[in-house]
Amino acid sequence: MAKMDGKERYAFVAGVVEGLAMARYMRDGKKPEGMKCLYDWFYKDQSTIDTVYAAFQRYPDYPPGTVVSVLAKKTCGE
Repeated sequence: MAKMDGKERYAFVAGVVEGLAMARYMRDGKKPEGMKCLYDWFYKDQSTIDTVYAAFQRYPDYPPGTVVSVLAKKTCGE
C-alpha cells in the first residue's frame, strides 16, 4: 500500500469493496440490501477512506482486503 499513490490506493480499496459487495449480493440470494450497505459505507461516508487508511497503518501485518472486510462488517454485518 505504501508504494501506491493516492489514486492507486483509492482504486485498490474501491476494488476490494466491489468484490465484497458482489460476494454479499450473491450470498444474500441476489438481494441488494447488503450490497447497498457496503456501497453506502464506502462511497457516501466521506470518513470511511480515512478510517481504512488508518487501519492499514495500525495493522500492517494483515492483508489489506482483510482489513477492509473487517471494517465493512462493523457497519454492514456478515
